[in-house]
Amino acid sequence: MSQINNELKKEFQIERMILFTDAVFAIAITLLVIEIKPPHIAHGMSSSQIAQQLSDLLPLFIGFIISFFVIAIYWRSHHRLFSFVKDYDDRLIWLNFFFLFTIILMPFSSAYYSENTALTIPFYFYCINVGATGLFNYAMLSYIIKHRGRISDGFDNLKARQLARWRTLTVPCIFIFGLVLDFCLPSANGLNMLSRFAPMLIWPAILILNRTFGKVKELEYQPKPVVKRKK
Repeated sequence: MSQINNELKKEFQIERMILFTDAVFAIAITLLVIEIKPPHIAHGMSSSQIAQQLSDLLPLFIGFIISFFVIAIYWRSHHRLFSFVKDYDDRLIWLNFFFLFTIILMPFSSAYYSENTALTIPFYFYCINVGATGLFNYAMLSYIIKHRGRISDGFDNLKARQLARWRTLTVPCIFIFGLVLDFCLPSANGLNMLSRFAPMLIWPAILILNRTFGKVKELEYQPKPVVKRKK
């Protein structure tokens, strides 16, 4: 009976961690659109002037769309990763907190970059933010894999571990590549602006990974078994 109670307690504490994480993701993804302020339409403005106001917001909407799907990718990764977690310790909790710190910073870095797309420092700040998110996500994955059997169930297949690591590194590597590309390309003729299109490489890269490794059943979502109390 005491063993069942301990298992239920662990399950409850892990659920608390997941629910808290989901709440942070929900807040971050909501704040993305709040950063886009609707333009004030003055009395007597023509349709062309109103349309111009909306077109001026286009960089903000592009930044919102990119950050929305980046956060969605990280939520999906976290959702899949924690389906393998069966226990926790202080290090896992703090790794999760550092990961969430970078997630909640993303609305600010996204707005900062979207309002200043032609400038290098806002772009670097945004790339570093997304890169840090990916690296903390990778650190959390590595810790869970390293302590499989104690903290997690699964990841016994070498192919599954390799694919999970490569998937986790895809997004931060592409954003860091964009940062390096901006640094290397000349800004005089605007060639460095090609670096802003680096996020478009995320989905082809993930597709190539999936085709290279094939379908790994172990990395599909694994619902936790329900622990029932004995009567």
